[in-house]
Amino acid sequence: MEKVFITVSHTLSEVIGGLSFIRVAVIFLAIFSSYASTENSADESPSGEELYLEHCDSCHATLSHQVPSEASLRTMSRQAITRAMQSGVMKLQAQNLSGLEIDAIARYLSIELVTEVSSDVSCDGVQEFSLEPSWLGWGNSQTNDRAQQIELNESSPPNPQLLELAWTFAVPGADRMRSQPTVGGGVVFIGSQNGSVYALDAKLGCVWWTFNALSEVRGSIAIELGEEDLPESLYFGDFQGHIYKLEALTGKLVWRRRVDPHPLTTITGSPVLYEENLFIPLSSTEIVAAINSDYECCTFRGGIVAVDKASGETNWRLHLVDEPHRQDSAHSDVSFWGPSGVPVWSSPTIDEKRKLLYFGTGQNYSPPATAMSDAIIAADISTGRVVWHTQATSGDMWNGACVTNGSNCPVPPGPDFDFGAPPILVNGKSGNDYLLAGQKSGMVFALDPSDEGRILWSKKIGKGGHHGGVHWGMAADEHALYVPVADIGEHPFATGDRLPGIHALDIATGAVLWSHSEENTCSQDSFECFAGISAPISLSSGILFAGGLNGVFHAYSSSTGAKLWNFDTRREYRSVNQLTGKGGTIDGSGPVIAGDMLYLNSGYGRYGKLEGNVLLAFSISKD
Repeated sequence: MEKVFITVSHTLSEVIGGLSFIRVAVIFLAIFSSYASTENSADESPSGEELYLEHCDSCHATLSHQVPSEASLRTMSRQAITRAMQSGVMKLQAQNLSGLEIDAIARYLSIELVTEVSSDVSCDGVQEFSLEPSWLGWGNSQTNDRAQQIELNESSPPNPQLLELAWTFAVPGADRMRSQPTVGGGVVFIGSQNGSVYALDAKLGCVWWTFNALSEVRGSIAIELGEEDLPESLYFGDFQGHIYKLEALTGKLVWRRRVDPHPLTTITGSPVLYEENLFIPLSSTEIVAAINSDYECCTFRGGIVAVDKASGETNWRLHLVDEPHRQDSAHSDVSFWGPSGVPVWSSPTIDEKRKLLYFGTGQNYSPPATAMSDAIIAADISTGRVVWHTQATSGDMWNGACVTNGSNCPVPPGPDFDFGAPPILVNGKSGNDYLLAGQKSGMVFALDPSDEGRILWSKKIGKGGHHGGVHWGMAADEHALYVPVADIGEHPFATGDRLPGIHALDIATGAVLWSHSEENTCSQDSFECFAGISAPISLSSGILFAGGLNGVFHAYSSSTGAKLWNFDTRREYRSVNQLTGKGGTIDGSGPVIAGDMLYLNSGYGRYGKLEGNVLLAFSISKD
């Protein structure tokens, strides 16, 4: 069979970030492993039920929270199901289905069509930016500490009981919310599953403008400030591996580039601006393509690309594995390639003092195992040269074929224990710098950035597994590192006790300062019951904000871990754009705090998680 190349974009990391997303995604992708053998003529009306039973039912009838049930698929819009098969994560598996067959399956599953059309409420007047508090990128700083001070009239922190839901924006036709919002100039910028990028008024939620990217936008939108510290330009990536620059005030496209030649390159991590460069993490859906036995696995090379922010031209490119070459194989009809993999799922961290770029990596897709998989890398900002690397797990080779015991699964398969969360650079109260990293294995590390990444301490926090361990992001201040842990499901390499919840570690020693456990809220093996925390958390004025896999949004005291407040997002909402929105699992993106407002995505409708399509805006009282 002819070698298949498609243009798609993770996480994997869902392709979750972090590779745990991909491990689960692989199972989902397997639903179309059988292909239709004939093309239906224009006057035929294929049976969606028969096609579903033939190609999909055997997987989706499986009782597992890693696989979306038929009932879960029926909550998706017809357009979303069609997009998944035509240009999204299902494209490779559905490539031999005709357009009529794809439409028939989508129509069968979407008995009640969820409309894609909304009555967007346009803002009145002419848009002008104002000098308001901001959250400009993924981690709210070059160091990715995810910390923000709330402006108060008094010296004491706010009472979280006074968080009130101010407005809700529902994304049409979506069942998941991956793109963490960013805030600047009094405007919230957010991407979406259908590729739309929205500029929303931060106080009202009305729409200033909308831009349509070529495919899903999963990462945060980086905001570049111009005159008077007001937004000037926006930068983001899409599912097909394109990077965009827009005018912040109008949403007008300045340039668009595809940043890597591999056809399965995708951008899950959020790009980072520093001086004249935009740094873009490279990940891939090849981990999913490998599930097909006739796919020549694997040739993708993860890394970082630095492009000139003015022109989009490449300044340097860093690949983390050598050029792949043909490997010996017992199969005469399919070629095997390696080394490969080592994707970068998350946003890089800037060390301005040392002029270094830090980032975490995932596993190899195919043999041989290499030295920079499952590692923290330090690269020269100006050249992309690797200065040092510290590997946490060696010999980790894994791809989607390992789920089905397919021929492309490496021998022996590894644990898929990548670094999905960005490392955090912190200057401690002692004056020493610490580079803090959390892994899906449940391990947390403190590295010395002044001594080539030497490990200062390591701590096992959680059992680890497909959803972590530590999955998408931690938070830190000069005293403590705050670690969210999911710890759900089974994993053959997971060890120790389950510790879902939040844990505070002393950044100098790794000692546990406190732990707050979030045990399952019911006995069923479902995400309605899983209270662990996979999504990144955020810190503000002595309060930690964290969203659970079961859709419950929490506030904890950062000094004691005491629960201060919670809000169940798993409900229906009447949105400002006149849609009935729905909340669900909180995953992939975390809380964003700007001034007296807090913004949170709710909904992650894949792999048994709870679907939803809402951006929730809370007001924070200063009284």
